[in-house]
Amino acid sequence: MQETVTLVLVFLDEDNNEKSIVIKDPKMDLTMEEVQAAMTNVIDNDAILTPAGRHLSEISNCYYKTVTITVPEFATEGE
Repeated sequence: MQETVTLVLVFLDEDNNEKSIVIKDPKMDLTMEEVQAAMTNVIDNDAILTPAGRHLSEISNCYYKTVTITVPEFATEGE
């Protein structure tokens, strides 16, 4: 079994479409205030444009996402 954690930052662009940034292996004890401050910094500094060249305009959501990968076991003889 393998587990991966990502931090998902969800923004709205100037057309009100959701755009997400996914961060692998984030620090696990971040507060909502810390994450939103970083997201605000991205917006205020116009640090990222969407593939269509649109600007990120506001914060929509942010959350940790945990995915557990479980590989099925091979059946032993007689099962």
